[in-house]
Amino acid sequence: MSKKGSIAMSVVALGAMTLSTLPLGQASLAQAAEGPEGADVAAAEAVEGQGQVTAVNQVSNIEGTFTWNQDAVADNPTLRKVLYEGVSTYLCGVHGNVADVAAGAASLNRPVVEGEKIVALKVSGDVGASFVASIDECLEQAPIKTTLGCTCAGNPADGRASANAEVTGFSVKALIERAKPSDEANTITFTAQDGYGVSLPLSYVMQRHSVIVTEVGGATVNEALGCQNQLWLGATSARSFVRDVVSIEITCEDAVPEIPQAEGCNQPNVGVLSGEAIA
Repeated sequence: MSKKGSIAMSVVALGAMTLSTLPLGQASLAQAAEGPEGADVAAAEAVEGQGQVTAVNQVSNIEGTFTWNQDAVADNPTLRKVLYEGVSTYLCGVHGNVADVAAGAASLNRPVVEGEKIVALKVSGDVGASFVASIDECLEQAPIKTTLGCTCAGNPADGRASANAEVTGFSVKALIERAKPSDEANTITFTAQDGYGVSLPLSYVMQRHSVIVTEVGGATVNEALGCQNQLWLGATSARSFVRDVVSIEITCEDAVPEIPQAEGCNQPNVGVLSGEAIA
C-alpha cells in the first residue's frame, strides 16, 4: 500500500480547521465561518463529526500545501505494540474448541496439527475437490510477498492502531481456486486452531489481497506477533485477521455474511500534529 498526495489549503478569514485522512488517503477539511463566534461553532461541529480529536487549534490566514505518504513500514516491535499488546483477544486473537476441525482433517487422512504445531490447512465444503495441503506446499505453490495495512477496527481519529507491514505468506485465492467451489458457494469461513471462526462473503475475499501470513518484517509470524500464521485482508480491519488458521470452509448459505465494516474512517490514519507560521 503506497499513497502520496497533496492538498492546497487557503483560508483568509479567522477560523478553525480540523484535518484528518479518510480511507486511502482522502482528506476531510472542516472550515469555520468568519468571525470568532462562528469559528467556535464550526470547531465544535468538526470535532463531533471527526470522532475523538485530541485538540482543535484556531488559526488565521492559512495558506500552503499539505503532503503525506503511506510508504512507511512499521518494524515488528512497533507493530506488535500498537496492534496487539493490551488488545482483547476477541478483537485480534482467537478462542474456541478445535475438536471438530481436527476430526474433519482426520477424515481426509492427513493431520493439520502435530502436537501444537500447525503443519497443514484443510479446505472443504461445497467444493469439487476438498484437500489438506501442508504449509510448505502452500508456500511453494502460491507464494506472496507484499506490503499490507493493518488497522484495529476501533482505531479512533488521531489513533495509532494503524500500520503498514511487509508480509510473506501464501494466497487464499489460490487455495479457493484449487478447491473448485460450486457455483452457488457464497461464504468462506476461516477457523483457528482453537476453534474460533470468522465467516466472510466469498466474493469479498476473492476481490482483495487475501494472504495467510507466515512472516512479518523478515521474521516468522510467531516471532513477530506470537502466532503460527494469520489471515490478512487488504482494505479490511484487523478484527477479521484470524490467527492460527487450520481450516477453510467454502459453503452456500441462505444469508451471506455481512461485509466487515470499520468503526469510523481512520484507515489509514493521519493527524496534523503541528504547523508553522509564515510571515
